Amino acid sequence: MHVLQLTKFDYRLANDLDKELQKLRCRVNYHALRFTKPIRNFGQKLVVRMRKMARRFVAVHLRFEPDMLAFSGCYYGGGDKERYELAEIRKRWATLPELIPDEERTRGRCPLTPHEVGLMLRALGFKNDTYLYVASGEVYGGEKTLQPLKELFPNFYTKEIVAGDELKPFLPYSSRLAAIDYVVCDESDVFVANNNGNMAKILAGSRSSTTTQHTQCDAASKVWRG
Repeated sequence: MHVLQLTKFDYRLANDLDKELQKLRCRVNYHALRFTKPIRNFGQKLVVRMRKMARRFVAVHLRFEPDMLAFSGCYYGGGDKERYELAEIRKRWATLPELIPDEERTRGRCPLTPHEVGLMLRALGFKNDTYLYVASGEVYGGEKTLQPLKELFPNFYTKEIVAGDELKPFLPYSSRLAAIDYVVCDESDVFVANNNGNMAKILAGSRSSTTTQHTQCDAASKVWRG
């Protein structure tokens, strides 16, 4: 029933810290900090509902928000409209360098599109009757962007679909919505990310530290068996 505030504490997973500080951060992340009871309970409720529909399900953390795509400097096939819209958003960051989209994609720095995620899963052997739980925020292009993934995997679910009106109390709080997605992703049988960001890394760490048997694969199509 106490609150701990850490000031001037480095939270970026990509940043280098002293080895002992890294150990402390991991201990805090995975052993000390917990989501509040309403978030834990609601996330578990969604897991139970997914399990009632399918014994096993795949969770996909889909980072495809407009600002994230603009920041990446990549091109996703949307023509001049996409180039203009993402370029306008990119102007928010005055210090960003000029990037060549084709070179960024060749280097593997572009998040996979929903369609590419679907193709990757099918290539890994998941059939079209697989149940997907897709954790995402605003998807650039909306339903049109998601349609190819839904065609590959018709059993397509999100927290909005699974929870319905029960999600309303959480809707004004993006961090709480992300926390609910985290709980479901952590409990899924397979976890997939289209972008190797902080949430994907934290989930990979959490899942690899549990005694439950999990299979994970990331946007680079690497597979871990725990």
